[in-house]
Amino acid sequence: MDLVNIITSWIVAARRVIALVAVSGLAGLVVAGLVAPVVTGLGVGARDSAEAFTEMPAELKIRPLAERSRMTDADGNTLAVFFEENRIEVPLAKISPHMQDAILAIEDHRFYEHGPLDIQGASRAFVSNLHAGETTSGGSTLTQQYVKLMLLDQADSSDERADVLADSGPEGYFRKLRELRVALGVEQQMTKDEILEGYLNLANFGGPPGRSNYGVEAAARYYFDTTAEDLTLTQAATLAGLVQRPTEYNPEDNSEAAIGRRNTVITRMAELGMISEEDAKQARQADLGLEVDESRSGCLSSWAPWFCDYAVNEILRMEELGETPEERMGMLRRGGLTIVTTLDRDVQRAADDAVEDRIAPTDSAVGTLAMIEPGTGEIKALSNSREYGPDGEGRSMINYAVDKRMGNSNGIQAGSAFKPFVLAAALNQGMEPDMEIDSPDRIDVSGEWFEACWNDRSRVRDSEYEPENSTRGGRLTMREATEYSTNTYFVQLLQRTGICEPARIAQDSGVWKQVPGTSEPQPLDQVPSFPLGSNTVAPLGMAEAFAMFANRGEHCVSFAVTEVVDRNGDTLIEQEPECDRVLDKDVADMTNDILRGVIETDGATGNAMQLDGDRPAAGKTGTTNRNVAVWFVGYTPQLSAAAAVADLDSPQTSLNGRTYNGERISQAYGSTLPGPIWREAMNEALEDEPEEDFEDP
Repeated sequence: MDLVNIITSWIVAARRVIALVAVSGLAGLVVAGLVAPVVTGLGVGARDSAEAFTEMPAELKIRPLAERSRMTDADGNTLAVFFEENRIEVPLAKISPHMQDAILAIEDHRFYEHGPLDIQGASRAFVSNLHAGETTSGGSTLTQQYVKLMLLDQADSSDERADVLADSGPEGYFRKLRELRVALGVEQQMTKDEILEGYLNLANFGGPPGRSNYGVEAAARYYFDTTAEDLTLTQAATLAGLVQRPTEYNPEDNSEAAIGRRNTVITRMAELGMISEEDAKQARQADLGLEVDESRSGCLSSWAPWFCDYAVNEILRMEELGETPEERMGMLRRGGLTIVTTLDRDVQRAADDAVEDRIAPTDSAVGTLAMIEPGTGEIKALSNSREYGPDGEGRSMINYAVDKRMGNSNGIQAGSAFKPFVLAAALNQGMEPDMEIDSPDRIDVSGEWFEACWNDRSRVRDSEYEPENSTRGGRLTMREATEYSTNTYFVQLLQRTGICEPARIAQDSGVWKQVPGTSEPQPLDQVPSFPLGSNTVAPLGMAEAFAMFANRGEHCVSFAVTEVVDRNGDTLIEQEPECDRVLDKDVADMTNDILRGVIETDGATGNAMQLDGDRPAAGKTGTTNRNVAVWFVGYTPQLSAAAAVADLDSPQTSLNGRTYNGERISQAYGSTLPGPIWREAMNEALEDEPEEDFEDP
């Protein structure tokens, strides 16, 4: 078949397409010019190609766009954003008229006049394609560009993306035909305003590597710290100039090219009568006026990264957001969620200040602090002395304040901070606070049996165990032994209570053992050294358990996320406090009264932790054998906090004689390192809160 016959047969077949594109006024020869050269190369008849065209799916299935999610504190302040494509959808009414005009001027100024194909643009494509012998130009309208962007957004594989992006040869030919066919359907499905709105929410406006801004709202916020609704003429022209080549015209990296491109857009707007020549002249003389937002996706750019990290882990366990953690992460990064958390900005600031003042990021030891609200379980702050980030000097991605499944920490030995669980068990069993036990500096309980309910054993013993005191001994009451943290008293008290009930109280209140190599917390070891804190636990769990005492024996499960709302404003998840009674009120009240003495009694181990204004508070110091970990866990009726310091790289190395944030500490105790962290954080966090007292026992 010679060239004349080819063109003649194509014109005949193209008439079958004319009905579909009549709204554009496009002649059959122009359609032929768009694709005929490639048809010839493929060796297929024009009639067959036209039939294939008419049989292509015309409907565009429009699914929700990937949209960034936002995490907030309890007051609605942005804590972090999460995105795969940084996008915030907005209606056309919320997009500046300057922006609408600018994109039309540079991309398709006759958009509202023509159909899915533009006769003038397609005519130029006809000439170009005949000259090149292949489909190099298609005269794409804004509708066709919208279709391409939507198909690209919906591509689920690299092969599908390659099909959408094909621009030469047979693949490019079919891509153009497919876009045209779908564009015909889109203009039947959607109004012109809806198409323009969709395009402005889909387009890639560039950005730094790994942080492209999709849609005009995200771009306006990123480049100019404004909204799409408030974009000025120069800002809108800059953004409109980006969409064709976002890397080449990136205003951050290529300001000269960006200004040149912006001025081209402005000039075109003036030529089309969208703006006056005087306005165009002034706009071309303006500088870029960038106010770049450096925030990135995820917790790395958060002002409370450790809390943010915990909240993300909580999200990944919410089955309402997907069947697998991967699906839930996808929802977080693409679902346009608003995640409201329990974080209190003032309390978090207090926690960060207190940790930072005592422990430097590069110190060999780590300082960590968790703060929780009694009565609700709401986590108010999480802080670590290490900076949040990939491993390096002074940085870590391990959240030492929380348990392993939520932060990858192996826990910290709690020392004498475990004694209140034995104290509470004794009171629950009817023992009196003035019960005296002879408590010498050292006792030998080697081989002696302790009642237990652990690993199918009803009793346990250590073949060699001789605990000794590091503080006052002698014949002491339960109250005195608690205030002075007398080890030999509490080991003998444990012989009377058994280990089962203290362990039950601790676990029912949120304290579980963290074990390397396991993903979930494990039951506490029930061993004779239980009251001296041989178990490795998380500060958050300890703060949660002591909050149970503050809440008069009722334990509330700790949580960080209160609400998850979808992009339409519908609530997907709403978390309420989950509380259960662990101790009778009178037992908890007596426990509180005794633990107040740790802070209020002269000479007690926590006496230096008295809060400003003599605000009522209770708590317990914790120091392990050889001073390898030190704690202070304390509370008021409004707030419970656990502070710990340990060398977690060398967990068996003493903390004595080291320098912490420039200050040398000769003896590391609960009262000398974590105690001051706890006191500073509590004073600052409660500064504007009314004073509340405990119930008398």
